[in-house]
Amino acid sequence: MGVSKLDVLYRRFLLSKLFIQGWGKPDDLRRLFEFRKMIGNREKCQQLVPKDYPIFIDKMEEQADCQILDGHFVSPLDHYLPGIMPTESVKARIYDYHIIVQLAT
Repeated sequence: MGVSKLDVLYRRFLLSKLFIQGWGKPDDLRRLFEFRKMIGNREKCQQLVPKDYPIFIDKMEEQADCQILDGHFVSPLDHYLPGIMPTESVKARIYDYHIIVQLAT
């Protein structure tokens, strides 16, 4: 059975566009695997991010039946594995988060 043209195209794309800089630094991979063990434990994982973790509201828009919030927070992963994420991913953005406000009757 021959190789399909789709397989050839997919492999060519995969090798040319993805993983062209490798999997990363070996030390970063080691840190990720160690952290994976920590989050694999359900009790420990639930304690990693506190319930009052800071979320920053950048913009608030009041509508008739809801509030629309835009904000950001620092990724908790950056606290446990600093320098492992791209700088664009450290600050997580929240857009169009809707909060339903109960109308007074």
